[in-house]
Amino acid sequence: MPGFSTLQQRQQQLIRKALNGGIWIAASSAAAPTSLTTGAGSDPASLPAGYSDVGYITKDDGASWSRNMDTSDTTSWGAFEPTRRDITSDVTDLKFTMQETKKTSLELYYGVDLSGVTPDATTGEVSFNQATSNVTIYRRFFAIMADGVGADAVYIGRFCPRMSITTVDDQAWTDGTELQYPVTGTAFVDPTLGYSVRHFFGGPGWKAQLEAAGFDTGA
Repeated sequence: MPGFSTLQQRQQQLIRKALNGGIWIAASSAAAPTSLTTGAGSDPASLPAGYSDVGYITKDDGASWSRNMDTSDTTSWGAFEPTRRDITSDVTDLKFTMQETKKTSLELYYGVDLSGVTPDATTGEVSFNQATSNVTIYRRFFAIMADGVGADAVYIGRFCPRMSITTVDDQAWTDGTELQYPVTGTAFVDPTLGYSVRHFFGGPGWKAQLEAAGFDTGA
């Protein structure tokens, strides 16, 4: 009779950690990325024109994803469990805290478009009004994490083609911490692309572990 260990199919090399990463945003009119990597070496592909890095984000939170699903149950006479369950809502949120004070973080945190704001020619001062009406700004968001380096590098990405900032958390002005811009974005289905989130997995380390990860390489 086989021992319990022979039934287990556990592979330590498939455990991933987000050792590095970033979040890039672009206008909703920008082209959608079609791949995460390129070439025989599975190197990171260049992003389409118009994408900018939100910059440094807090280490403890990183890019925090949540998926909230609601269901509707059908109950039947004589049945102790629901006889049918339908998913009625499936919402993906991305929470992150920006640490750089710049145009991108100000736009996301305050819900404004600063493309038309020009610094004062003499002082360099910038000023703008906080939004006074409920105007939703949709942007493209592309979050990428990296695990390992060189031939072991694995990249995992999530692209949200139509995301808007739906929550902003408190901002503290103290001498004990940097000025932070904590926001949460909600992904919506892009009417042209037909999805709210697209997942990418790539890199030389990923390619080397395709079979171990359960994918048919055709070899």
